[in-house]
Amino acid sequence: SSAITLDSNTTSSESDLKSTYRNIIDNHLNKNFSIMRTVRILINHYPEHASYIVDAAFDARENRVKAIVVAAMQAEPAVTYSVVDIAIQRYPDLCDAIVESAIQTEPAYIDDIISIALKREPGQADIIIRKAVASHPDFTESVLRTAAKEAPNSILSSITESIKALPDTATALVSVLKDFFVGTDKEKQNYSLNKEEWRLLTLEAKQSGVSRKELEWLVNEGYLEKETLAKIFDEKLN
Repeated sequence: SSAITLDSNTTSSESDLKSTYRNIIDNHLNKNFSIMRTVRILINHYPEHASYIVDAAFDARENRVKAIVVAAMQAEPAVTYSVVDIAIQRYPDLCDAIVESAIQTEPAYIDDIISIALKREPGQADIIIRKAVASHPDFTESVLRTAAKEAPNSILSSITESIKALPDTATALVSVLKDFFVGTDKEKQNYSLNKEEWRLLTLEAKQSGVSRKELEWLVNEGYLEKETLAKIFDEKLN
């Protein structure tokens, strides 16, 4: 009932492919198919054309960006990277919402989702990483490793914002951060370590209930001065 007639061996140009899929989508919508169902049907048949299908779907229903991304990923999880890529290219202002929807739809592809989002919108690193951590705290270490590669100088500020937004997970986040930094060969790090960022992170962690003992590794590893840690726990800072 939902058969599609399209030559899968077509050598049409990219613009022709997009135009072809736009016509098919309009035809389906005119028959009262939903945009999500239409996208799922097309990608089920032609996953290799996922980017063109999604791009055409955005033209047809610009108010359903997240729904289109979700439908495409549900139809074929393997197209996640290309779908998130085209979505963020077209709607950079919706980057955080696209990331959140994509992670919730296919958490197993969180590394791909974070990687392409950070490549496309490095200026939104803090919110991208925070959304990832909030959606699936168990993937925090994986998110950190991806962030270290794609947006290395945003790691500390991103985790600080995550601790601030998710105080109940502060201890777990600090533990993951410790495993990540203590286990990293400092000579191979390609990002700068800012002691003021470490101070702010420690302050947020303390205010979220993380104990001094759980933060002493920062001094041992040279990320924080002993006097600074003492001041954070013994005095109120403005």
